[in-house]
Amino acid sequence: MGFSSEIWDRRDTRPAANPMSKNLYAFAVSALTFLGIFASLGAAQLTPNLTFQSGWALAGFMIPIVIVAILGVVIATKSNNPAVSLLGYAMVAVPFGLMLGPVIAQYTTASVVKVFFITTIIVAVLGVVGAVIPDNLQGLGSWLLAAMLLLLVGYFIVPVAGFIGFNVGGALTVLDWVGVVIFSGMVVYDWNRAMRLPRTLDNAVDSALAVYLDWFNIFIRLLALTGQQNSSSRN
Repeated sequence: MGFSSEIWDRRDTRPAANPMSKNLYAFAVSALTFLGIFASLGAAQLTPNLTFQSGWALAGFMIPIVIVAILGVVIATKSNNPAVSLLGYAMVAVPFGLMLGPVIAQYTTASVVKVFFITTIIVAVLGVVGAVIPDNLQGLGSWLLAAMLLLLVGYFIVPVAGFIGFNVGGALTVLDWVGVVIFSGMVVYDWNRAMRLPRTLDNAVDSALAVYLDWFNIFIRLLALTGQQNSSSRN
């Protein structure tokens, strides 16, 4: 797990390696996670009416977002400067928010708010679990990575199978629920990892980025699974 293993290697038991108290560090990770979430929700307000007339138009919108987000993750995790890491974080949260705008627009406001709070509660509860577990969960990373790769393959295979005539009714719904479970596990893993790093502001930013990505993935899946589409989307 390349991203995770790099961060796991940042271990230093010297007192100087922990300039923040444990409580302050946990608060910083939590606050920075919410900063990313609200940055995404703010950016989503810029693209609610965005529509795509073709698959090429959608690809033209999505590909730059993915590229910028990958660069943002690399910048954040490679840097030891919290300001630079925060810039990398913004390069993920803001483009993801632009991508989220057209998705949120398909659902009623009440539905989006409900899923927002459910997702946040899930992440908060599992985050506490991960933070207080005394065991080191580093070994869980490879299993979670394998599960995410299989999930990605599933999202690719199911539409192709449906296109060539196989009955795949309900398969995407199953994959979304599997995704919720996998990224819920990632919340536990990422918080467990976060609390074992040197308690620096830079590590707080990097850990918040990881938890933000977990929140985002759970949110979009729960919205697809339980969200109520508005009347214009159903027409």
